[in-house]
Amino acid sequence: MESSLFAVIMAGGKGTRFWPVSTRRMPKQFLRLTGSMTMLQETAIRFEGLCGHEDIMVVTGSDFRSTVLEQLPWINEENLLLEPSGRNTAACIGWAAKTLVEKGRGSDLMVVVPSDHVIDNPERFRSTLLKAALPAKDGKLVTIGITPDRPATGYGYLEKGKIYSEGVYEVSSFREKPNLEKAEEYLENGNYFWNAGMFIWRADVIMEEIARYLPELSDGIRELDSGTCPDTGKYDALQAISIDFGVMEKADNVVMVPAEFGWNDIGDWPSARRCGVGRGEVLAVDSENTTVWNGGKITVLLGISNVSVVETDSVTLVMSDEYSQKLREVVSDLEDAKPDLV
Repeated sequence: MESSLFAVIMAGGKGTRFWPVSTRRMPKQFLRLTGSMTMLQETAIRFEGLCGHEDIMVVTGSDFRSTVLEQLPWINEENLLLEPSGRNTAACIGWAAKTLVEKGRGSDLMVVVPSDHVIDNPERFRSTLLKAALPAKDGKLVTIGITPDRPATGYGYLEKGKIYSEGVYEVSSFREKPNLEKAEEYLENGNYFWNAGMFIWRADVIMEEIARYLPELSDGIRELDSGTCPDTGKYDALQAISIDFGVMEKADNVVMVPAEFGWNDIGDWPSARRCGVGRGEVLAVDSENTTVWNGGKITVLLGISNVSVVETDSVTLVMSDEYSQKLREVVSDLEDAKPDLV
């Protein structure tokens, strides 16, 4: 791939559904969960062969500047964008695109990826992006679709439409996170893909689309001063909306490339189980589908299934899988009652 590809890694999430290991002081993207590298490091190294270190940008919270520099010591500091507050993905992406345009790189391809995905074949990840680069050069908004292997209710879905070109399809519709019955329908239909939140487009094109569908946000982004640390008041005033809801679901130039790689989103403890995330010695008797994170001790499970047992120095969490989406509410309550724990 020629050097016109620029990677933008979104690393601003709080990781509350991965509490208590992930906290606001050290969210999951900066943790070693699946190997010897942190999730941020694994995401960055995935771009080797597609672009150089000078063409990798990280957007994260202003509190994590030193953390990113420690984990990615080679990053060009002018490519480290520090958000004073989280304003969802449309603001994050729009600011990154504006920065590229100001560098004279508006026609460059901008690959946007979250920092908390597990991808089993980096080479096929790169080949998927190379295929997606072709329609992106033509001005398309390209999203990567994941072939579902189960009726997941925690992801949005993409409905595959007509063929645009070889291996590339128009997107007929975006579907919100379904209930189990609807997810089973999507899986049986075979025409629906998980929306992984990975995109590729020209920087100037996404700025035009944000201006078209989110004019208020566009105006706010254009008023941001150049540099890596925007004025807090100006940034806090930006509209908080996802790029999917604000732009992708409305635009008429969206296409999808099915992923050629295995993918998992470590969004919560049950999903982490599929990636082999766990720590500590476990003795499980008549128990299955369990996740244990407990260093230095043995955890004995007797006759329980579909649970996560997570222990840190300060907290022990025992959670049924069906309550994993409610963990965010618990963390929110603890922010007031026990702020040191979150």
